[in-house]
Amino acid sequence: MKKERSPTEEEFNKLLLWFHPDRDTAAEFLRKTQTRLIQIFTSRRCYDAEELADEVFNRVAVRIDTVRDKFPGAAHCCFAFVDNVYREWLRDQKPRQPPPQPRPEEVLEREDRCLTKCLKTLEESDRDIFVRYFAGEGRARIDAREQLAKEKGLTANGLRIKAHRLRKRMRLCIEECLSE
Repeated sequence: MKKERSPTEEEFNKLLLWFHPDRDTAAEFLRKTQTRLIQIFTSRRCYDAEELADEVFNRVAVRIDTVRDKFPGAAHCCFAFVDNVYREWLRDQKPRQPPPQPRPEEVLEREDRCLTKCLKTLEESDRDIFVRYFAGEGRARIDAREQLAKEKGLTANGLRIKAHRLRKRMRLCIEECLSE
């Protein structure tokens, strides 16, 4: 990941001023934003979340004169930088390996038989949720999940929890089937 240079004292003071005119209040807002940035990076499994949060502040401070007009506030601006910093960090974490070799046909057929067998162990309602929840891509998948939640009388979060519990059951069933 390309590291931004450290901001000058003037740039950092401008950043603090953007958070709040009172320096003590600005420092408190900066600390709260830093805590939230660390939480975001931690939730994305970044082991050096504090360093990444500092990198976000450095990038915002260095560009303070150009970004101040584009965002409603300093915290919003910092959160807008998170995805790019995360993607760069993630890119650097991936080991450079050749793509995996395709699995043999007989392995795929065995996995398919186990999946079919395990799907039959689910109740019809659970099977419907499992199949429909993990089907599709992009916007169509999101819309289908919203529709499924309405049909089943669940909230989006309730559906998500139910589907992931079903996935865990299915994974255990498939692993057991494959080990036989």
